[in-house]
Amino acid sequence: MATASRSAWMNAWENDLVLSDAALRSAARVTARTRSTRYYGREATARLPQPEPEVLRTEAPPELKVVTRRRPRWGAILVALAFAGLLLGVSVVVPMLVTAAATSVEQAVGELEAREQALTTAASTLSARISTLSSPERVTEQAIQLGLGPAQSVHYLQAGTGTAASGGDTTVAGR
Repeated sequence: MATASRSAWMNAWENDLVLSDAALRSAARVTARTRSTRYYGREATARLPQPEPEVLRTEAPPELKVVTRRRPRWGAILVALAFAGLLLGVSVVVPMLVTAAATSVEQAVGELEAREQALTTAASTLSARISTLSSPERVTEQAIQLGLGPAQSVHYLQAGTGTAASGGDTTVAGR
């Protein structure tokens, strides 16, 4: 028997193989995956060159200057400093103003409470004085000092027997 090379033997063996249905499905999946990778991969990202539109220049380009030193932008620096000052002023001055306003309101409330207390005290003092001045014993004592006393005799007045004036009568005592 002639000795065959190993690669010839392997090729003959592979040609005699019969693939199963599962192997055929697997091979189909691999082929589809390879095709999609080629489509969505690097090969699909290649772009066609686009023709550049023709630009007609009517004016000459400006002259270029070489700038070796950049000048500071004083306007931007001043705006930044003003903003920082405003922020500092708002963050320091506004709380101080609010505190001062709250303190003045508290002081006014304290003064009003003290005034209310004084008025309440005065009202209670006056009420006690009124009570003492209007007591029946005090009124009797004052009447005796003024020479007033109980009546010695009581006289009753008799009303006249004349006709009483009607509501619409404007005549007064014979006039």
